[in-house]
Amino acid sequence: MLLNAFLNLTSDAVYVVDLNGIVLEANKKFEELHGWSREEIVGKEIPLDPAVRVESKQILERIRRGEQITVLEAVKKTKQGTYFHTDVTISPVHDEEGVLVAVIAIERDTTEKKRAEDKLRESEERYRVLVERSPEPIVVYRNYEIAFVNQAALRLMGADRQEQLLGQHVSRFLPAEEMVKLPTALAELMSGNASSDRVEKHLIRLDGSLIYVEATAVVIDFQGETAVQLLIRDMTDRKRAELELAAKEKEFSRVIKLSPEPIILHQAGMITFVNDAGVKLLKGQSNQDFVGKPIVDFFCSSYLPIIVERMTKVVQIDAMMDFIEMKLKRLDGELVDIEVASICVNRTSANPVVQLVIRDLSERKRTEEMIRRSDRLSIAGELAAGVAHEIRNPLTALKGFLQLLQVQNTAYVDIMLMEIDRISYIVNEFLGMAKPQVNHFIECDILTLMNSVIVFMNPQALLFNVEMKLTTSSPEYFVPCESNQIKQVYMNVLKNAIESMPSGGSIEISMEKIGESMVLTRIVDQGVGIPEDRLEKIGEPFFSLKEQGTGLGLMVCRRIIEAHRGSLAIRSVVGEGTTIEIALPI
Repeated sequence: MLLNAFLNLTSDAVYVVDLNGIVLEANKKFEELHGWSREEIVGKEIPLDPAVRVESKQILERIRRGEQITVLEAVKKTKQGTYFHTDVTISPVHDEEGVLVAVIAIERDTTEKKRAEDKLRESEERYRVLVERSPEPIVVYRNYEIAFVNQAALRLMGADRQEQLLGQHVSRFLPAEEMVKLPTALAELMSGNASSDRVEKHLIRLDGSLIYVEATAVVIDFQGETAVQLLIRDMTDRKRAELELAAKEKEFSRVIKLSPEPIILHQAGMITFVNDAGVKLLKGQSNQDFVGKPIVDFFCSSYLPIIVERMTKVVQIDAMMDFIEMKLKRLDGELVDIEVASICVNRTSANPVVQLVIRDLSERKRTEEMIRRSDRLSIAGELAAGVAHEIRNPLTALKGFLQLLQVQNTAYVDIMLMEIDRISYIVNEFLGMAKPQVNHFIECDILTLMNSVIVFMNPQALLFNVEMKLTTSSPEYFVPCESNQIKQVYMNVLKNAIESMPSGGSIEISMEKIGESMVLTRIVDQGVGIPEDRLEKIGEPFFSLKEQGTGLGLMVCRRIIEAHRGSLAIRSVVGEGTTIEIALPI
């Protein structure tokens, strides 16, 4: 009774067979596992496949001979024709006299276990094939020695056989600076028990060449021991390309930075870069004076509609937009004439990058103005020469006869002589303007010239209650020039300055060196000043602010200074006075 309870409560199939293989007893688990009921199987032989039947007979025979057989693995067939795996434990049964009379078989269903083991073997085989055939190099090392490499790793390291790498210390393939960091990185990896971030490293191949790689490390169990598996990607070609690209970008950035043409980059209308020439044009100190500021802030507001239109259009076309003239506003508020072209250089981002190429037109405008002025001077000179020639001869005769009439106290002779003197002055001005410039210069001290002019002009200055003051930082200033012409320029300028102060005042005259190549003479008066709209016309023939002026004097002055390869500049503020700067090359 107790035996039956045990047999039916156990989770294993239990059955008893005699020495001929006839079933004597079977429990409920046997019925569940094999599919036969106790009534169907007791007294009968368990149906087996021929090969299994032969094997069972052999096992019984071995037990008869006294062999100890404990656990066997077997595949059994159920009543329904399906198969299951089982571990069979066999125990002999003896009678009271010790004679073997039967065998007790205990079967444990291992089908699920076998399936799991088969799946594990399949998974391990797939993993092995995957690792072996992976195009990415895979290396396993433990205790700093290489324990496994796949074919891709052999190719990466320049090896032909695994034996060339297996057992090698990892220091053989790492630069010294990388090897120093390895213990710390390995300790962190072990403590974290997770894969490392992908990091860039250098490896030394068998031939000694250095390659760039990206590696990810993970802790694994390899052949029962803790090891580190490295997943490696060869980055040598990409790294070289990146280095070449970085070098080219650096070279390109340097070209843009040092370009003689001002260049501005902006995104969505906000400045991101200004090169050195652009910083200089805008009168800034560095690129940071402009980064982050709206590009429209640096253009005259009247051009805003054109700027917006071009900013919209430039990102829609592949070509460069042609140069257009505008006025640029510098940091100090000064407007300068420029022409600007734009092109979209990067459309990949959400805000495309637009490059502006700027050309400073100030010098060109000045040159064009000088050419126009020269043309006017040439025309005026030709006209002056012709007029002077036609007037001078009869004028001389008229003046002579009038002087004879003056002796006789004839009425209106004085008025006529005064007007003839005025005509003579104009003719002389014409001749001075028309006369070819002297090209043979000699070294002359212009400070001495200025002192002689001040002495000569002093009586007229006293009549207008004007005081002339001369300051200089050097006792002499020698320049190659035609002294009489330079003296004429100084006299003309001082005469204009004196006449601009009917109520008196002072004239500040200074001389100084500009660098090593120029001498600057600055004449500052306290006169009535010149309106801005008339300042540009000063020096044109027959344009004068004086009631009796001809406008030819300053024209002649400009012509003389230009012939000396110098410059004459005029600045004026109404009610404050006028400054004239004359620069002559040393």
